[in-house]
Amino acid sequence: MDHLWSNPQPEKAISFIEILGAAVCALVGERCRPSYLHDMRGELHTLNSAVELLARAAKSPEANSAIVEKASSIARHSLAKQEKLLVELVNQLTPQREAPMDVNVGDLVSDVLRFVRNESAKKSITFRSDLARDVVVLAEPHKFRLLILGLCSTLTDGLPAGTVIDVTVTRSDLSALMEFGPIVPCASVRPPSDLLHYAPEKTSTYELLLSLLRQWVSDNAGAIELSPVSHLPKALRLFYPMPAQTAGAGP
Repeated sequence: MDHLWSNPQPEKAISFIEILGAAVCALVGERCRPSYLHDMRGELHTLNSAVELLARAAKSPEANSAIVEKASSIARHSLAKQEKLLVELVNQLTPQREAPMDVNVGDLVSDVLRFVRNESAKKSITFRSDLARDVVVLAEPHKFRLLILGLCSTLTDGLPAGTVIDVTVTRSDLSALMEFGPIVPCASVRPPSDLLHYAPEKTSTYELLLSLLRQWVSDNAGAIELSPVSHLPKALRLFYPMPAQTAGAGP
């Protein structure tokens, strides 16, 4: 058995970007814990209702096959949805290396806004969206969702109650364009290398998230801007390139 311990493989070095990504993933998971629990409890409530219906049918002196079949169908459907939800939950909370695939940006942002709706409402923050549904990019779906989820959830923490956040998804030349505004709680979007020169206590979750988002978009030949535009006085704008065949399919 000694040969099993000979010539050990060197451990792979962890880059600063990977450390930053792990930190952001943990912080977003912690921040969105109530929303994850809300989604899980909602489906469990449906399953519980089906079980109660089956229990009543079993106690009935007259067997009612229609009620039993209906309750069984609801329970099976709910279990299937719960299994899918749990798998997706693990994928979202523990991102892994994944191959890029087609991602509908409007659908992804819509799902994120639905997910954070209850938490944002508690803080009197409103997301007002205008999302094109024909904008498709090639990207890692769970990483993409994690970054947009982190952006939306931390926006609600950094803005005053009553703020309305406009969120749009459109095409801009050959890129998907995502805009968030009119007010974002930061003066600039720093590259990850700049974070090494600041004490951790001086860096907010929102700044960490934006820094990682900037790096990810840049790695994929996109760009991020924080600048005034005509209809959003101080908007965060994310440009992500679309595949050639998709970019040329617009009106």
